[in-house]
Amino acid sequence: MQITRHILHWLLCLLPIAAMAQAPASDASNASVADGSPEALHEELSARMTQYIDELNELSSVSDVQVMFSNTLPLSKQYINVLKDKVNLLEERYNSISLRWTTFSQAMQVDIADDEELMNLMTNVEEVKKAVGDSIASKKEKCNALQDFADAEHMLAGQDTIYKRLYEKAFRLSLIQKLAPQLEKLKAREQAQYAEIQQSYQKAQQACELLPILKKRIGTLDDSFSNIQMISKKIQETEYKPFIQRIKDYLIGFACAAILLLFFNMLTSKMKAIKTARQQAKKYEEMMRQNGNGPGGYPTI
Repeated sequence: MQITRHILHWLLCLLPIAAMAQAPASDASNASVADGSPEALHEELSARMTQYIDELNELSSVSDVQVMFSNTLPLSKQYINVLKDKVNLLEERYNSISLRWTTFSQAMQVDIADDEELMNLMTNVEEVKKAVGDSIASKKEKCNALQDFADAEHMLAGQDTIYKRLYEKAFRLSLIQKLAPQLEKLKAREQAQYAEIQQSYQKAQQACELLPILKKRIGTLDDSFSNIQMISKKIQETEYKPFIQRIKDYLIGFACAAILLLFFNMLTSKMKAIKTARQQAKKYEEMMRQNGNGPGGYPTI
């Protein structure tokens, strides 16, 4: 089955090449074998250029039908390779048409230049050719973007666990001064690994901008990368400290946390007291109004 697919692929590749080898000569020769009258030559060249426009439009339609990007299919290696194969075949066919058109237009440029209507038609061919070429190039770029995104998902998968183990190892090495060289080597390896992860993640972000259908999947990558980034920073900040210094740092950190907690509690209590005072003042004001002679009045003796 795989051999048959490869044979079919090569046959499809050879067809445009065979057509490319034969078409330029036939285009130029058929145009030149007209009966010699300006009207006949005009009709012949016009028909040829219209044929190129039809071929390009057909290629554009086939391209839109065969290459569609869906957010429901998994980004498997097989799915991406199928899309790439389709785009490559479309690109080969486009290059064949483009080469035949270049050969034809250059051979007939003198006759085309003498006819304003043919010049306008030639401009139309160039515009359609550029539009189709840009469309195929865009699809190729999107296929590469899908590949980058899939690679990023594969790279970041499971990195949370790996980085937690790296940090645990870095912390153990930091407990003994003699192991400081090993700690520095570990930090250097982690820094290189993080650079690769960051580069892959940035490519995934660019792919998401190019393909909005990936926005539903980027959230998972964002969370994974943020966690990796946090642990990476902790690993790089890990260094040997005497035991007493570690105790002091812990106590200072604990004291800072206690002070912040105390301040927060005081602020909360003060806000509650202010709220209670306002409620009591409001109740007292309402009571005074009810005992008065009317709105805004005061009680009489």
